Amino acid sequence: MTSASPAASAPVDVPSAAPRGVRAPELPSTLVFAHSDAAVADALAQTLAELGLHRPLFALGRASRNLLGRSLVIDCGAQLECATLETSGATLEEVDRLQHVALKEKADVIISCGGGQTLDVGKYGAARALLPFFAIPTQASHDGICSPVAVLRGAGDSINSYGARAPAALFVPVHVISRAPRRTLVSGMADLAANLIAVEDWRWAHRVRGEPYDDYAALLAQSAARLLIGRRHLFARERPFAAEDVESLVHGLVLSGLAMALAGSSRPCSGPEHLISHAFDALELGTGSHGEQVGVGSVLASRLYGAELEQVVELLRSIGAPTTPRAIGISFEDAVRALKITHLVRPERHTLLSTAVTADPEFVIDLAHNSWLDSDASASEGK
Repeated sequence: MTSASPAASAPVDVPSAAPRGVRAPELPSTLVFAHSDAAVADALAQTLAELGLHRPLFALGRASRNLLGRSLVIDCGAQLECATLETSGATLEEVDRLQHVALKEKADVIISCGGGQTLDVGKYGAARALLPFFAIPTQASHDGICSPVAVLRGAGDSINSYGARAPAALFVPVHVISRAPRRTLVSGMADLAANLIAVEDWRWAHRVRGEPYDDYAALLAQSAARLLIGRRHLFARERPFAAEDVESLVHGLVLSGLAMALAGSSRPCSGPEHLISHAFDALELGTGSHGEQVGVGSVLASRLYGAELEQVVELLRSIGAPTTPRAIGISFEDAVRALKITHLVRPERHTLLSTAVTADPEFVIDLAHNSWLDSDASASEGK
């Protein structure tokens, strides 16, 4: 008797559900890094055809329409019935408007092309409309380009995070992102570097509070941050970012999104430094972008853990990111006021900082002095 070779073996049905002990997270089925408008359009058309989608609704930011959106709509419109909507801000009202247009146009997929706000409106609108969502980010200012989380402004101007779905397909126009203002890239780098702090805090919450911890998601988030952290000695405030710097940033932000999709929350990439940023938002303080605020929060939050996290601050300084509240238009007094409400902005997110705020507020104020006022005194920021 001869044994059958693997090629001759009878086909075996693959179970549709993941077996016990194995997870099947929602991850993009298509991931494309493109270097021209035509490459983005070709990859998009191919993916739509493969998935049998014929009526895309493009949600475009105002700037992205001219950067990339117009050529995409023209190319896709030659073969498909396309509809477009220009979004304005990341609000629940915009999500409602997107859903209305999707229903009216009988869209079978929502494609967001733009910055973080445009992507957040699209991903949450698609989730509520039960439609697949494609993302085409034109900026790399934060880690939301591939995440299952949307940050939106609701009634009373309150800002909240909403669970959505990670994109079914992600098309990254590296050539467009590379042309973004330096401040945008610095913001994305600051947000990405903070992963190391978030994971360290996640470990603390798992050890002290029994919070569920995901080793794989943590590994992805750390690896994403180290793509940039490992290059920190190559950066300088005056040196323009090279193509490989931008690609490292984009790859890292994508990995961060995958980490969040795997964990089912933003926990691998959002710790005490993000609570500080949310507190700044809640009090409507300063002029910083999300990533800049996270960077300022990272300077303080990194001091809660081991010396290894000093490399996060080293990166921030080397790329010229703001490292004190004053650098983003916030007085020290207002920054302390924000610190005192970090345990309230996301009550379900238990971090070492938010716990310290209630257990030992004087320690937190001393930490703020040492982190922010000392930095102001010892460095001439922005020069």
